[in-house]
Amino acid sequence: MSNSVRVRVSGEFACFSRPECKVERVSYEVMTPSAARGVLDAILWKPEFRWNIRRIKVLKPIRFIALKRNEIQSKVVPSAVQAWARHPADYEPQAAGAGSSEATPRNTLALRDGAWIIEAEPLLFDATGDNTPMKYVSMFQRRVEKGQCFTQPSLGCREFPARFEPPIEGEEAIGETRDLGMMLYDIIFPGLRKGPHRPVFFPARLESGVLDTRVEQVLAEEGVRKEVLACSYRR
Repeated sequence: MSNSVRVRVSGEFACFSRPECKVERVSYEVMTPSAARGVLDAILWKPEFRWNIRRIKVLKPIRFIALKRNEIQSKVVPSAVQAWARHPADYEPQAAGAGSSEATPRNTLALRDGAWIIEAEPLLFDATGDNTPMKYVSMFQRRVEKGQCFTQPSLGCREFPARFEPPIEGEEAIGETRDLGMMLYDIIFPGLRKGPHRPVFFPARLESGVLDTRVEQVLAEEGVRKEVLACSYRR
């Protein structure tokens, strides 16, 4: 059995936001590696490993749709969350609905009716004893077959839920080949060390409907590759 996993992900809408678009959300044409990792983390996450995204296969034609949604103007800060935890009755949530002082209508250029196959492998931090990649591969496959997840996977935004299932035998990629420009690969979090969060970009190219996201192929600097693969939620 291979040490990699494959899962089919689909949804009515998706928005993998381009960071260069500050206010209005504009989606990349293809799911980003960080978004793919978020989907897999929602299905299976353990502090012993992180998902290393290898390839993303596009199964349906790339189509966009323009939407207008209410969003909030300010950010939820940690102190507000702590205040809510201490005194829930005294906390006033930030509502995005019409009539709310926090609400602001914003445009979104999202993907419509998308489907992808994510191929990834678990990268262990401490592979010792029975703590092997196959342990988590088997665990992940069982959860996909049963439809189990820790949190509802989403396609870029929480408002766009993702369906997940085992790949359908014989389903092929769309067959398109073109450059997609610079795409967000992931964000390096310093963890306990002081320093800013650093985004990492790579030159994305679709080859016969497949986006190659192997870190050794798309990130030229070895130091950056090591930082990306060493980054996890626990460190």
